[in-house]
Amino acid sequence: MVVKMENKPIFPLKSIVLPGGLFPLRIFERRYLDMVRDAIKNDTDFCIALVKTEVKNQYIEDVYPVASSVKIVDWDQLEDGILGITVEGKHLVNIISSKLEKNNLLVGDIEDIEPEKEYMIPDKYRLLSKFYKKIYPGIKNFIDYKKERYSDASWVGYRLTECLPLDLKTKANLISSESALIRLEKIHEIIHKLYREELKVL
Repeated sequence: MVVKMENKPIFPLKSIVLPGGLFPLRIFERRYLDMVRDAIKNDTDFCIALVKTEVKNQYIEDVYPVASSVKIVDWDQLEDGILGITVEGKHLVNIISSKLEKNNLLVGDIEDIEPEKEYMIPDKYRLLSKFYKKIYPGIKNFIDYKKERYSDASWVGYRLTECLPLDLKTKANLISSESALIRLEKIHEIIHKLYREELKVL
């Protein structure tokens, strides 16, 4: 695979949207309004990266290196006047280097990560699919997926990584897993620790 290097804007967040995922965002800061305007105008992606700290910092520079390249698939002016957009996760990327621009927008040299090998979810982890089906309607940022892929190991692992209430370091560790099956094994262990009672009724 030929490695593709690009310079892209980076949106540091405490949430992540991964390949195949959809996520609503409220955009109100000038630097991000400009970023969204350029992305819509030029039909380009930007990156969402997990921040490395829980401390609020207006100009965050320290993010985890494995991030997600996303595309705007919908946008609208919300009732409160704030711009609302929906982004779709396209593929994972490595942030090779990053810096703050004059407008305090974080940008970086981005290297695409090769898509994960596709696996049918093994029987051992089918409980994870059932668990996600159960909790999904209650997720705060609910979006109706048109094509659920509950038998796809990557899709299920990505969706659970997005929505489970985990610390940022643990989420980053799941995102950077070497394969979909390794990610599922980690999630399997986490869920059995956190949701032992809930799993009994699935």
